[in-house]
Amino acid sequence: MGKNFIQSAKNFKNTRVICASAIMTAMYVALYALKLQLTPQLRISFTFIPLALSGWLFGAVPAMAVGLCGDVIGSLLFPSGAYFPGFTLTSVLSGLIYALCLYGCVEKKMLIRVSCAKLSVNMLLNVLMNAYWLSVITGKGYLVYLSSHFIKNILALPIEILLLFIIMKFLLRHGVEKMYK
Repeated sequence: MGKNFIQSAKNFKNTRVICASAIMTAMYVALYALKLQLTPQLRISFTFIPLALSGWLFGAVPAMAVGLCGDVIGSLLFPSGAYFPGFTLTSVLSGLIYALCLYGCVEKKMLIRVSCAKLSVNMLLNVLMNAYWLSVITGKGYLVYLSSHFIKNILALPIEILLLFIIMKFLLRHGVEKMYK
């Protein structure tokens, strides 16, 4: 884990990585705007794509920066209520998990690593952590949010894994990961 941080911090000094991280942040904000609000507390979003790609291509530090900047800018430009820093923390930790699971991943075991990353982010952060943040904000019971977030994330999990896997395979086939090494 320490090696990932050190290497990704070194990578974050590279002009290509900084520019590509800025593009990933812009993609994150654009996808943040396109979220589908199911209920006031439950939404479907594809912001995980640029966040996971950042973790895969650049490592932990740039992915966490993309999560931080993308969530703050998205919240300011497209608010759906008052800004709450807990959701930004969730986004930063998502970048960290994607980087830990995917950084340096090539074709071998890619589906397994994508599955582990998405399962971890969906269950630990999107379900457990976000349900807690919502219970703090609204004052309603934790279990109310836990059950609805669990159902939504379990149903979305295979679709998100497949989508991320297809995108990563496409980028790998076109040599994108070699541009940032």
